Amino acid sequence: MGTLRVILAISVIIAHSSALFGFNFVGGSLAVESFYIISGFYMSLILNEKYIGEKGSYMLFISNRFLRLYPVYWIVLLLTIPMIILFGGSIYDNYALYFHQMNFTTFAYLTFSNLMIFFQDAVMFLGLNTDTGSLFFTSDFRLHDPQLYKFLFIPQAWTLGIELLFYIVAPFIVRRGLKVILIIISASLLLRLILIRQGLDYDPWSYRFFPTELVFFLLGNISYRIYTKIRSISISPWLLNAAILFILGFTIFFNNIPLHKKTPVYLICFFILLPFIFRKTKNSKFDNYIGELSYPIYISHLFVLFLLTTFKVPIIGGLGLTLTISTIIFSIILNELVAKKIEVLRQRRVKMKYNSVQLAGLKSP
Repeated sequence: MGTLRVILAISVIIAHSSALFGFNFVGGSLAVESFYIISGFYMSLILNEKYIGEKGSYMLFISNRFLRLYPVYWIVLLLTIPMIILFGGSIYDNYALYFHQMNFTTFAYLTFSNLMIFFQDAVMFLGLNTDTGSLFFTSDFRLHDPQLYKFLFIPQAWTLGIELLFYIVAPFIVRRGLKVILIIISASLLLRLILIRQGLDYDPWSYRFFPTELVFFLLGNISYRIYTKIRSISISPWLLNAAILFILGFTIFFNNIPLHKKTPVYLICFFILLPFIFRKTKNSKFDNYIGELSYPIYISHLFVLFLLTTFKVPIIGGLGLTLTISTIIFSIILNELVAKKIEVLRQRRVKMKYNSVQLAGLKSP
């Protein structure tokens, strides 16, 4: 699924820049929700097949997920902050203008959120009272000035805040029976319907509210269950290839397809075909390597955009193309120097946990 993940990451780049050869792909919000489905699939896979038995420690799972996200995030953050201090920008201007209008709790919240990712999604539901310096709840962040998300150094990382919430609850959910999963999906959809009936059918309620986004993670869980049923049966390779080409084509040409209600159709096709795509690509070293770049691409592209605009790098073939190529190059470097080394550590920790339990079992009377 690596190529698909990178295409989705590029969809987010395009949403923040310009079309790529005239194509906008699926757009930012749909790409994010597709990532949630993939995340639900992968977490279901590893929690049911990797973090089991002697290796089934909750803390091992959580800490390994943190190791997957935080080192790359912190590197990008450490690069972003001095660049903003040296060369300015809207984030610098916002802090310079409103710093003295924040109380300690507000500043501590923004500092913690920027450092630890948690609650970055919540900034879309909060505003800053410039008279008292405190935060307040708002149903529409666009109606207030300043908008709190403008104080995030890596603003797209709000999706990671939602991912982290899912990681925390996933071990208690994804191993449950199908009936429980369907009940939670129904509750999530019902809540979304209630919010829509209350007029809350816009950003951030439409795709930044964890309880209603949980449905996408759990669609990934159902995809995993489909995979367990089809992984050992004979399927023609051309059917698996057709599934890959269909989803890639649907993703790339999404805005050019004259289809009514495209978004739900895309999501349904996505979660149904995901098990077949995974079966076809899971043993591909090339596809797996490409997939390793998806997270660095996603988390670094706005930093790369800042570099391009700050240093007035020539734009060739449009901003979308220049930003995509530049981000991929930067992500390869980030992956080789940081992510790969962390991955070795993560896998070693799982083996060490297993070996320590085995050793303890041998020593016990």
